Amino acid sequence: MSFPEGVKSWTIDKFSNAHNSFTQSLQPDTSYDLFIDEPGFAQLSALEKYNKCTLNFMWIINDALQKGLKVRAMGSGWSFSKVAVCDGAIINTKRLRLKIKPKAENFDPQFLAAGNNTENFKFLQCGNTIISLNRLLEQESVPAKSLRCSGGSNGQTIVGAFSTGTHGASLNVGALTEMIVGLHIITGPDRHVYIERSSRRITSPLFHQKIGAEAIVDDDLFNAALVSFGSFGIIHGVMLEVEDKFLLKQKLGRIPYDDNLDAAIRLGSFDRIESHLPFPLNDPIHKLYHFELAINPHDFGFDDPGKGVYLRSMFKCPVEQYDPIVVEEKYSYGDDTLGLMQSVLDTLDKIPGGINNALIPKLVNALFKLAYDRPEAATGTIGETFNATKFRGQLFSAAFGISRESVKDVILHCLEINKSIKLAGVMAFRFVKGTAATLGFTRWENSCVLELDGADTIVNYDFMKALSDRLVEDNVEHTIHWGKVNKFLDKNRLKKMYGEEKIKAWRTQRSRIMTIDVQSIFNNDFMKACGLDEFMPTTLIV
Repeated sequence: MSFPEGVKSWTIDKFSNAHNSFTQSLQPDTSYDLFIDEPGFAQLSALEKYNKCTLNFMWIINDALQKGLKVRAMGSGWSFSKVAVCDGAIINTKRLRLKIKPKAENFDPQFLAAGNNTENFKFLQCGNTIISLNRLLEQESVPAKSLRCSGGSNGQTIVGAFSTGTHGASLNVGALTEMIVGLHIITGPDRHVYIERSSRRITSPLFHQKIGAEAIVDDDLFNAALVSFGSFGIIHGVMLEVEDKFLLKQKLGRIPYDDNLDAAIRLGSFDRIESHLPFPLNDPIHKLYHFELAINPHDFGFDDPGKGVYLRSMFKCPVEQYDPIVVEEKYSYGDDTLGLMQSVLDTLDKIPGGINNALIPKLVNALFKLAYDRPEAATGTIGETFNATKFRGQLFSAAFGISRESVKDVILHCLEINKSIKLAGVMAFRFVKGTAATLGFTRWENSCVLELDGADTIVNYDFMKALSDRLVEDNVEHTIHWGKVNKFLDKNRLKKMYGEEKIKAWRTQRSRIMTIDVQSIFNNDFMKACGLDEFMPTTLIV
């Protein structure tokens, strides 16, 4: 079979994700490997290379249609769930890392007239990773720039990260979806579209002509496509909004969970805990940016200073002279909780018979002391702060989206479950501005994400399932992270989380830009179980 230049056959019959938490069987020797360093690309400009890749993606979709083959694009394989894989073929996009700095002519005239800075926008190919973007923005760009927010690690591709709802803990920015202002999606063998919001038009018709895309300016379609985990077609490129380079000054310490902290969580009354923060809230230079809590369920009590939460706050400030963060080898993630669990895995390897309920509390207690035995203050860029994504072995990581008002109730449920099902890990609460993405799991205006990070052991899966069941029984509104452990998600749970109207709206927008045949090859078992695979005939086709 003849492949176009830049596409090769990928000889693979199964795929394991980056964290080794699952293996997906594939149809043998049907997958695709993409390149931009072939001889025919050598003399091309960055834009010409990009457009040639667009043709290759359309060729792949046509090839998959002819073979009746399910297909999904794959980046770093960072997700813990099977949300973005299928049992057919995968497309390796990791080498597609073109970065294009748009000229003024590529922006809408009214957008420019409003005084927007074109330096704050980058057009990126899908294989760019967070770590490579941090390097580009912070070290290579003139003037230096920064991502506006970040998840806890940096190995994901930009598309894989935002399209599964990666969130971070930015109080005033939100999840990574909020940095994306334009989407270039290959939706068929002869169609590709560039989508942005009508409420914030950014690019010009000339830009759409340069990439050869059909422009669709529509809030509803854009918001649906933002969190679509590879199911709207192949997201080839994104327009990313960045900002001037800044520093994050963080403070780590243990404080009681009392009425003052409760008011900060529920109402945003951070003045009640100002004494625990590194800077005053009215400081003109330093602004509260990141707020998270970690709880050891085996050593916690309300209103008890000795059994309190671990508070990690970060304040944003302009770049100044500072000593960069030094990442110690014993920690594996900028995000403390997963780094902590690497030590759990190392310890478990030495225990005859593995893990058990009696051992878990002692082990987690000891590891909390290890993880938080570090300087309480640190300063760094966003790339230095959320860094060091080295990892070993299998990990468990699940996350629930809840409103801030529900945090205390959720903690009580966790503590009750922990009496019989010991969590082999950490409870982390990250507070983040809500998203407009239709199926964004940080869907409340003031969202909180409860992360359960730990060893990949059956007890943690049981704990997560028990917590979700209790939240349903107690009518506590919640969602579940698309890219983390979510094996028990189905159409009934999804309807309770988002409501039938939102799910129908998402499916309708998907069917606007894909034929039924193309939509079928981008469906997978996860979507079928969740009732997201249905084609929705509509008069809204554009």
